Amino acid sequence: MAAVLSSAEAWLGPLDRARTALFVRALRIAPLRAVLVEKRRRVPALLLLHASAAFGLSVFSPTLLLVIGPLLLGVPHLLADLRYLVLRQRLGARARAWLVGGSLLLLGLRLADLAGSPALLRFELPLAALWVAGGAALGAPRLTDWRAWTIGGVACALAAVGWVTPGAVRIAMAHAHNVIAIAVWAFVFCQARRRALVVMAVLAAATLLLVLSPLAWFGFKHGLAQSFGLHVFMAADQLAPFARGAPLALGIVTSFAFLQSVHYAVWLHAIPQETTRGEGSLSFRMSLRALLRDFGPWGAALAALLVVVVPLGGLVAPLRTQSIYLSLATFHGYLELSALAFWWQGRRPCS
Repeated sequence: MAAVLSSAEAWLGPLDRARTALFVRALRIAPLRAVLVEKRRRVPALLLLHASAAFGLSVFSPTLLLVIGPLLLGVPHLLADLRYLVLRQRLGARARAWLVGGSLLLLGLRLADLAGSPALLRFELPLAALWVAGGAALGAPRLTDWRAWTIGGVACALAAVGWVTPGAVRIAMAHAHNVIAIAVWAFVFCQARRRALVVMAVLAAATLLLVLSPLAWFGFKHGLAQSFGLHVFMAADQLAPFARGAPLALGIVTSFAFLQSVHYAVWLHAIPQETTRGEGSLSFRMSLRALLRDFGPWGAALAALLVVVVPLGGLVAPLRTQSIYLSLATFHGYLELSALAFWWQGRRPCS
């Protein structure tokens, strides 16, 4: 394993040298230096830069983002979810077992569905609601705490609605989990709260612009309506079956593609940078060593395998691979909610 690590670091060396050279050149430009030197400015600025690129791509090729994003960035962002919500937190044994066990349970239900036992999937939403309520109960200083009861009531309502109309709740959760990731960064990990609120305001304005303005329709007319077999109207049937009229449906699909891309950037850039010590940023080799510390050699090897296998599957059957990934990744939205419910009781996460 040491030989593999040494070889991997050797391969990452040129990337780190190129990254250093780019930063050195950028720091020679005064306006960029003012932004890049301090983390409280650098992280929000780079997140807005990513959002700007995602905005343009979502207008003219939303289906490209919807297919390529999960295939290339899906597994890395799930790994970041587990690292920064569970593995890097000073959690008690019960809390850690609750978060990991709930993830495995929901993942198991999805695997059973893919294996030909869809009946078990009916229990997914009630169990997810119980998982979130349990996170609040574990984090509460006492069971009479009003916050624990509030979360428990909301979770019971979610369980009831999910039992009656699971499809509607799953669509709502698909849209909401992109926003949840941004909120986790802004209110839990971000060290510059005012700048985080500015970023959130900009993202909200961009989302409303995509949904309510003719931009999505303009992009449909003049951009790429189909990528890897996924047509924008097919995506609309999945993400916006409730929308009346093509312009609104396209706006919802476009806004989803935009926020999904931003939420990947949150987990892969913003939160990792916020949790580093000092003002420096992570090199590629530092990221590799941190991955080994968090998962161990065999866990890191499995993670590396998944990071490679999913894109390779996408080369063979992009839509099928994307569909399988999205199904198996469903648990992580509820993991975020359960962790947030735990922290809302006043137990701040380590960062």
